[in-house]
Amino acid sequence: MVGKGPDGRDRTEGSDAPVDRNGVEEFCRSQQHKKYCESGQIRALYLHENESLGPAYSKWKRTAQQYKLGSKKAEQELPEITCTTGDGREVNVVVTGGFMLRDYFRQLSPKMTHSSPPALRQWAANLGATAAEKNNFVQLAQSPQIRNRNSNQSGTLSNDLFDYALALMIKAGFLKFQPWIARDVELLLKTFDLPLGEEYTAIHVRRGDKLIEEARPFVTRYYQSRGHTDLNNLPTNYIPFVHYLERWDDGTSANCQSKSSHEGQAASSIIHHVYIATDDPVTVQEEIASLPQVQHVSPNTIRWNDCHELRFYFNPTDGKAFHLNGDGEQGFQPNHQEAAREENCSARYQRNIVSIADMMILTKARVFIGEFNSNWGRFIRTMRVRLDGDAGLTKVLDTRIAWGPTSARAPGF
Repeated sequence: MVGKGPDGRDRTEGSDAPVDRNGVEEFCRSQQHKKYCESGQIRALYLHENESLGPAYSKWKRTAQQYKLGSKKAEQELPEITCTTGDGREVNVVVTGGFMLRDYFRQLSPKMTHSSPPALRQWAANLGATAAEKNNFVQLAQSPQIRNRNSNQSGTLSNDLFDYALALMIKAGFLKFQPWIARDVELLLKTFDLPLGEEYTAIHVRRGDKLIEEARPFVTRYYQSRGHTDLNNLPTNYIPFVHYLERWDDGTSANCQSKSSHEGQAASSIIHHVYIATDDPVTVQEEIASLPQVQHVSPNTIRWNDCHELRFYFNPTDGKAFHLNGDGEQGFQPNHQEAAREENCSARYQRNIVSIADMMILTKARVFIGEFNSNWGRFIRTMRVRLDGDAGLTKVLDTRIAWGPTSARAPGF
């Protein structure tokens, strides 16, 4: 902090010291600035690297810049760095980001599908595969359908093959968060009312920019299918929550309606825990309160089709702690950029922890209802892939698409 600006806000400047150099020490040694250190005007807080993302990010960025998309070195591998673990082992870590990872997948497909059986078995072994799973992986990679698909779709990694590799990684526990993130997510989950030890359904309701900018045709199509012809005057600019509930019901409630106890008494309620992850919780709660043809037991509990008691749960954090921004429901408006600048890093980190906690709940649900139009929906589907011992391939835990594409895009596209 070097003073205050014309608007009265604190003004800060960053040190130009390279990565792993102590900028504070250099500052205090300089003839121009050491008087401030000697007079006690400089206070330094030193953190371990795993408690401060600054140095880690600098190393990542420096290494990642070695790989350029679209360059003549398109066949080079992603940058790797060697790290030493707490027990003294050295491991290689691939440094990458979203676009680089997509490009990597495009290069990976022909290498995987045209490798020799021993190489494919080693790939599977590196992912923790058993002997039988190694054989399944080889057979899948060398199947004519996958080879032909890769020949016709340049660089596209087969969904089936990618799912199998992914299922192996999930089984082995390779996909995990940094320790401090896992710790903070676990602490947050302990504050949730949702009984995580019981079966539950999870619904992802994406609103805001996703529907306003990208998915408007799906909203239009939804209302057209229900007889609306004035496309400039639709009831809402989003797909209503009741449609997600209809996907949960999926026609199975008819069996419940026919059940009754002896002597003509009504059947007892079947309790369902339903978690709702959304960037628009206020509107969704209003929709629940106004659901027609249901019995409202409490503000977040309804009786559906006479015998299903649906208990809805939301993230317990402040209603303004939305996934994408810190400006509440107005965060999608043009003035959001100014509100975003008002935020501090702590608020952003906490909002990320909230988002990750929601992701974990959606991933582990018995039934997930969402869509593949958003990165969230595609990620949740990815994390719900499991090995299917009976069929020798993979399966996806019960996932129901509320609207939009019914299959996820192939990796890399």
